[in-house]
Amino acid sequence: MNGAYLISLPREMMRSMAGYPTNGRPLYRARAALDPPTSLCKKPFPAIDEWHERLVVKELSPDNNNPIQPTVAANAFLQAIIMLRKTFIQDSVLMMERHPCHLIRQHSNFSDPAYLSFKSQDLLQIEAQEHDPAHTLQQCVPMHSRFQPPHQL
Repeated sequence: MNGAYLISLPREMMRSMAGYPTNGRPLYRARAALDPPTSLCKKPFPAIDEWHERLVVKELSPDNNNPIQPTVAANAFLQAIIMLRKTFIQDSVLMMERHPCHLIRQHSNFSDPAYLSFKSQDLLQIEAQEHDPAHTLQQCVPMHSRFQPPHQL
């Protein structure tokens, strides 16, 4: 029966199928090069910061006045949501370009001046990197970057 299940996962194959580099290098996405402003990151899931603070100070729950238990899982969940809202803002720039008629575009967050400013900066950054020959070469031939001589001034 044990022979029917994988004991270890073929990670290299899984990474390549998902579009990740298999040579141990981290995945680089141009859309993640710029960090959105903190004020913009707090708009999706606005209550997360409040719950994170309650968890840190072990405040009483507003629902039943029981103390909030600071568990590893609760802290990890809140940290993941905090990270995902930044990723959501970064990914939304290209998603809005690819799907301009999507209903989510009508949300007020996407007409916020801070978002519009971030979007224009991010699109410029992505455009610049798409036309940068060194960046394209590194993506196509990742080992090339190890053999480049240092730049002479």
